[in-house]
Amino acid sequence: MQLAVIGMGLIGGSAALDLKRAGFAERIIGVGRRPETAAEALRLGLVDAVAPLEEAVAAADLTILAVPVDAALPLLPRVLDQVGEGQTVTDMCSTKRTLMAAVAGHPRRARFVGSHPMAGTENSGPRAAQPDLFRGKIGILCDTEASAPDAVAAVEGLYRALGMRLVRMDAARHDLHT
Repeated sequence: MQLAVIGMGLIGGSAALDLKRAGFAERIIGVGRRPETAAEALRLGLVDAVAPLEEAVAAADLTILAVPVDAALPLLPRVLDQVGEGQTVTDMCSTKRTLMAAVAGHPRRARFVGSHPMAGTENSGPRAAQPDLFRGKIGILCDTEASAPDAVAAVEGLYRALGMRLVRMDAARHDLHT
């Protein structure tokens, strides 16, 4: 599997580290807003390569958006514009309702699975990435009825490879509990 990770800080970097270690992904391509962050993630071995957004998404079977919600809102529709059948997109954002609303009418909405790993620390950036950050924690999948079954299965596989327990709920309930 080819994996693209957009945002290589604590969450994206930790996921990349563990997914690589678990053998979930053969190749992980990082996408960063700042060249120095991307270079640091590459130097630390969190990703195998760095590439521009369009190139990374085109090469990926699964794309993870590991950025803050305000950054994901304009980014997610752009990513969905680029994916084809068989490609999956998920996010690891902290809230879901606004993100789900932003792509509700998107023609590729079924390729997206909203998710949230209930894990983290106060640290940020690639150096904050740590092994086993997600192990034993809960991974929440939201509004899966709007996603293609194969996309849901891909994201379930991702969270299982991270050692997480899966819970499904709708976006409004997720945000209330979060």
